[in-house]
Amino acid sequence: MKEDYAKKLKEYGKDIIFSAHASHYINLNANEEEKIENSIRRIIKTAKVLNNCGKNLVFHPGYYLKRSKEVTYNRIKSNIQRILDKLESLNLNVMLRPETTGKPSQFGDIDETLKLCFELDILPCIDFSHIYARSRGVINDYNSFYKILEKVEDVLGKNGIKDMHIHLSGIEYGKGGERRHLPLKESKFNYKDVLKALKDFNASGTVICESPLLEEDAVLLMRCYNEL
Repeated sequence: MKEDYAKKLKEYGKDIIFSAHASHYINLNANEEEKIENSIRRIIKTAKVLNNCGKNLVFHPGYYLKRSKEVTYNRIKSNIQRILDKLESLNLNVMLRPETTGKPSQFGDIDETLKLCFELDILPCIDFSHIYARSRGVINDYNSFYKILEKVEDVLGKNGIKDMHIHLSGIEYGKGGERRHLPLKESKFNYKDVLKALKDFNASGTVICESPLLEEDAVLLMRCYNEL
């Protein structure tokens, strides 16, 4: 999308909250410096477009490769800080939202994501479907989802709960975590308990449906939530 089109979106969609998902070709922990620089450029490019119509910029930070979790964390944190400095210098008013990821090979479990956001003063994108897939189906009940919300509030305070950005979809997983997104009714992901936990916790913000049946499942989520 070009910046001119983004301006038109804001003009004609005044009652719509727009967000953006940066390119999936991002690894802020890459071995090659060129790949890191390209990753940073892709996020900045997305920010320039989004600045014309919305605020929340979601991205997958990267992969561990053969590095330890600690080394990966520090490298990714340093590179996100570079992005934040660039956004400030360009006067781009967007919120970077690192997303919880669906594969154990990817940086982005709930704890390191929240720690990263706290230390950089940004906010996360909580993808409950990814969390479910990353755990290979273990995290899939009301109490588990509620505990995640408690973690968000413990680390990020009330703002972390009152300004949430959430992804939901049916999902298939294997030994390596996430495989592919599915329609909600074709997956064992317990989206109804996610919605109930959000309602009971009095969370607010934006929920993005990432189902292959986008419109149908978005309506399903809205109806389920409103019936709680």
